[in-house]
Amino acid sequence: MQKIKDLLKNEKYFGVLIILISSIFVCIPLMSKNVDMTYDDGIQHICRLMGTYQSLQEGQTKIMSNFCNGFGYSWNIFYSPLTALLPLIFKFIGASFTVCIKLFMFASVFLSGYFMYLFTKKITKNSNTAILASIIYILAPYRLTDMYIRNALAELTSFIFLPLVFLGLYNIFEEPEGHGAGCPINKTFVLSIGTIGLILTHTVITMYTAIFAFIYVLINIKKLKDKRIIKLLIINIVLIIVITAFFWIPLLEHKIMANYEVFKPGRMERTEVLVAYKLDFYRLFFTKSTDYMIYEIGIITIISLLLTPLAVKKIKEKEYYKIYLFMLISGIASVIMTLKIFPFEYMPSILKMIQFTFRLLEFSSFFFSIIAAINIVTLSKKIETKEIMILLVVIMILTIPLKSHIRILENYDEAKLWPAVEVNENTGRVHSGCASFEYLPTKAFENRRYIETRTQNVIVIDANSSCRIENEVKNGSKMSFDVKYILEETRNRTSIYILLRL
Repeated sequence: MQKIKDLLKNEKYFGVLIILISSIFVCIPLMSKNVDMTYDDGIQHICRLMGTYQSLQEGQTKIMSNFCNGFGYSWNIFYSPLTALLPLIFKFIGASFTVCIKLFMFASVFLSGYFMYLFTKKITKNSNTAILASIIYILAPYRLTDMYIRNALAELTSFIFLPLVFLGLYNIFEEPEGHGAGCPINKTFVLSIGTIGLILTHTVITMYTAIFAFIYVLINIKKLKDKRIIKLLIINIVLIIVITAFFWIPLLEHKIMANYEVFKPGRMERTEVLVAYKLDFYRLFFTKSTDYMIYEIGIITIISLLLTPLAVKKIKEKEYYKIYLFMLISGIASVIMTLKIFPFEYMPSILKMIQFTFRLLEFSSFFFSIIAAINIVTLSKKIETKEIMILLVVIMILTIPLKSHIRILENYDEAKLWPAVEVNENTGRVHSGCASFEYLPTKAFENRRYIETRTQNVIVIDANSSCRIENEVKNGSKMSFDVKYILEETRNRTSIYILLRL
């Protein structure tokens, strides 16, 4: 018992314990075999994981060779690869693909909370504030939407890297020498780690993170007179470009050298969808039982934000006052941009690539978690272990009603998706395993009939040739066969054309 008490008195271990408890609470529904992991984006991530696993066995990772009736599908050329590779680590313990995703989700939740703890502790120098920020971040209502309603694995994973990106920026601008106090990661490379993680996880979230990061740099522009800061920024930028080159160079090559659906104007950014999913103001405060998704900010966060005018008076004296204002304004801006009143449809096309304005709730969840924690600690006479535990229980209780929105799926059989779902005339625009076929070459996309009826065999298309195909074997993206000539003069001809259906 004494050892447990001593453990709880240790700030570091107590913080990790609370983060672990919060993560387990959020992930409890994952323990049910009937929780629906296939709805919305879920089916795509499961199938993509299957395809990547098979591709690795073939010695490559880019093309899912059995998808689209053996035509192949280029998920990992166009879609950030981290969430197709890391979950497969759990295949080493014999987990199914669905269980791999569940375990990876738990790891993502825990890591996002831990990195939030590191970031908040760094700027406030207060462990209790950092623990509270982590709790609120882990239990953010929008995270439940990503995990259980949209099954948006990539977006959920990006929660990990937001704290690292801003921790990296804070390290560079506030402490340009040595190691950051309270941060076990070398501060020089934190920005690189966070940004690389984002790029390899979710391109759209990366783009909007870059906007917020650029604003942060602008408010610290006077510090760019320090050559050490410029040097650190350059080092990080170079590392980011070099380490992610394996992803963006093939992507750029396909953009330049071929026509793919994903690059067509209006394909990924659809203004009508963007407008349709703008939020009503009430959705930020409560969720009706009939509402499909959860968009609310959270009661504790809202109450804490209302206390901002009182907290600001005391925070003005703190060294983190500037970044506090930055996060407060950024959080408010993120929320406003999700609403129907914001004219998102008139913004540049590149910004409309976000597809759904509610994705910005990830940023408000991040910024507001820190603001809420700072406000609570600033205005409280005393925040100790007992008070933190009480707040944790209160937030958990407030979260429980939201779990009623989690979908249940009976008799789910993962084997039906393996090795690839057939494409036929009954397949709709959105298809399990291939999303909306946006990663097909445009010519193939416009000729769906070919994909629906194609066979896997080699075809001789020269009507005048006298040869046949024997010993044909196709294994994924590899094919072997023998060409047997029936007439001797055929062997000497040079106009034999073979169509390889790879």
